Amino acid sequence: MLQEYQSRPVTRRAHKITELDTVSKVPGVEATYVLEAEDQLKLIFKAYEPCAVGDYIVYLTAEDIYHCSAKVFAERNIVPD
Repeated sequence: MLQEYQSRPVTRRAHKITELDTVSKVPGVEATYVLEAEDQLKLIFKAYEPCAVGDYIVYLTAEDIYHCSAKVFAERNIVPD
């Protein structure tokens, strides 16, 4: 029998990619990129599709930082207008 379960609310920390940010591929490391932001933020993260302005880099833990498209991020999170 299938039962219904309520999901736990989760708060995520993320950076929205802007036109001033630089995203570069880490040579020789599969699906690994570096984001360098104007405010001195630097994140190494995983991405399995192209990153675009308006997308997000989600920081869960130091070992779990990943790219999320703007569309998917908005479906899963409350994003202020």
